[in-house]
Amino acid sequence: MKPEDEAAFFGHDLATPITNLMGAHYLLKSALKGSNPDAQEALEILEANTRTLERMLGWYWRVRDLEGSLEAAAPWPAESLFPRLKERVEGEGLPLKAPKACSCPARLQIPPGPLETGLIGAAITLRSASGREVFWDFECVEGVLFSRFVVEGEEQLLDPGRLFRKVYWPSRNRFSAWLDPSFPYLLAAIAPFGGSLELVWEEGRWTLTAALPLPP
Repeated sequence: MKPEDEAAFFGHDLATPITNLMGAHYLLKSALKGSNPDAQEALEILEANTRTLERMLGWYWRVRDLEGSLEAAAPWPAESLFPRLKERVEGEGLPLKAPKACSCPARLQIPPGPLETGLIGAAITLRSASGREVFWDFECVEGVLFSRFVVEGEEQLLDPGRLFRKVYWPSRNRFSAWLDPSFPYLLAAIAPFGGSLELVWEEGRWTLTAALPLPP
């Protein structure tokens, strides 16, 4: 499939029936207002799955687009990443605490927009998949900026295989902004620049580590 045809497929061909499903849900909700609990439950299922479908397709397309178009940005101060993340987390009212910053007098070449979206999305995904609070901080060591996300819990709490496969993890929280991708988006944003992503369980906690290389 040609890139322009694929863009039209996701941007129009799939977007149209999804929009129609949302419209049908709105009409049914109005018509069935105050009806029996079974009808209300069916409406909730329809709404939740329509939204999940929209997010899954939307993030699949965004990952594909990122993989084929990402180029290095002009070097920018790594320390500017921390206030930018704080502003987005708090400005969007996300169910997260802003990450703890660190001293990092170096520069990044990973494009800031995709990097911020990927990091925030990873935190949201961990919270959605675990149902637990996510502790997020940074550490700058020998030419690498590490972004770490920690979730307390048993080994069975998370499934790394599914988290690295799914482009979107359904959440009870709903965000108007597109800031909730799963791990494939973050990996697509950092891998071209030598970055990596690892999720491990040890001593009662899960730790997701994104390694962000700092060019000389």
